[in-house]
Amino acid sequence: MLDPDQCYAAIRRRDPAMDGLFFTAVHTTRIYCRPVCPARTPDRANVTFHASAAAAQAAGYRPCLRCRPETAPDSPAWAGTLASIHRALRLIDDGALAEGGVAMLAERLGMTDRHLRRLFVEHLGLTPLAIEATRRLHLAKHLVHDTRLPLTDIAFAAGYGSVRRFNEAFQAAFGRAPSALRREGTLPDPAAPITVTIAHRPDFNPGGPVEIALPEGHAEVTPAGDRTLRITLTDVPLPALGRAIAAAKRAVFAGG
Repeated sequence: MLDPDQCYAAIRRRDPAMDGLFFTAVHTTRIYCRPVCPARTPDRANVTFHASAAAAQAAGYRPCLRCRPETAPDSPAWAGTLASIHRALRLIDDGALAEGGVAMLAERLGMTDRHLRRLFVEHLGLTPLAIEATRRLHLAKHLVHDTRLPLTDIAFAAGYGSVRRFNEAFQAAFGRAPSALRREGTLPDPAAPITVTIAHRPDFNPGGPVEIALPEGHAEVTPAGDRTLRITLTDVPLPALGRAIAAAKRAVFAGG
């Protein structure tokens, strides 16, 4: 359970130790932020706190463009939940709902889709589709900002199925087209290296470069300074980008 007073104190000091442990929803802007967001600290009366980005998004808030919630360290919000939910979350992280629906995911877990939804709402306060919507949007935003992949490739890599649905999701979440969120001067190049950055908390020691053999391709994770890591992917097919990034993060932070 989040303590609102402790959370507000953390955002006032932009505490990196709390990065990824909760997200701040700002009522006046309808945006949710990381605790380290460089924007001016909002008034206490204008914020609420959520244990995950998915919860903030399900409550109707949009990801902040300045602090980029998609790069936040993984949240332990799901700690203490059932083993079946942990497995379901890992499968969602690996793109299971982009490849099939909730019924197919439930079948892989040996339960009915109704029972799976009930478990998610009971233990997480969210449906599987709400968590998938945030995963998909964050993956797409990550690839738009950090890579030179053509937007059409990103749409399919993130699981949107069509460029139209991809554009609609970005318009709804950010109020602008994906092309408007690319870094200035970024030109599409499908042959360019696929590299994304992720943040880590101060208590994590990144050490040196880590080479990771993936089921589909290869990843190299290197320290990038200022509490960030750089994940470079090679020989990873477009549909596998999301699960490759998720697998690399698990390997680095949790030993696989």
